[in-house]
Amino acid sequence: MAVIAIVGVCSVARAQNYVIDQGTSDALTKYLHMSELPMVTAQFSTSAGGRKQLILTGFVATQFGRNDAERIAIGYLNDPSVNLVDQILLDPHVEDMRPPPGSAAAGPEAQSPNSPDQLWKKTMQGIYKNGGQSPAGSGPMLP
Repeated sequence: MAVIAIVGVCSVARAQNYVIDQGTSDALTKYLHMSELPMVTAQFSTSAGGRKQLILTGFVATQFGRNDAERIAIGYLNDPSVNLVDQILLDPHVEDMRPPPGSAAAGPEAQSPNSPDQLWKKTMQGIYKNGGQSPAGSGPMLP
């Protein structure tokens, strides 16, 4: 039992040695948003030993969207050695947040109470209110 506890502690300690590359994280998050994945964020980090890690978080409506986010992110980084940690949650209601075809998603309605940005903020506030943890060191989820 003690061996399992030590292995678990070592794994946690090792994970904490990663340094977040905020520039790459922000650029990749923005790229995912432009690729019709507005509720997915990326956190890219590197360990002192040179290991690279990419954590994807957020929400998509389907497994296809989740696979697409992984494919787009790995393609963007163009580095097969990156350790991908996919924390994207599937929620079919995400599709309901998509603006109607032909509407300007980034226009003035972006401030309306039913805009994807506002719905995202409400969803995240509900998660945090009910005990969810904010990703350490992360900024706003949507640019």
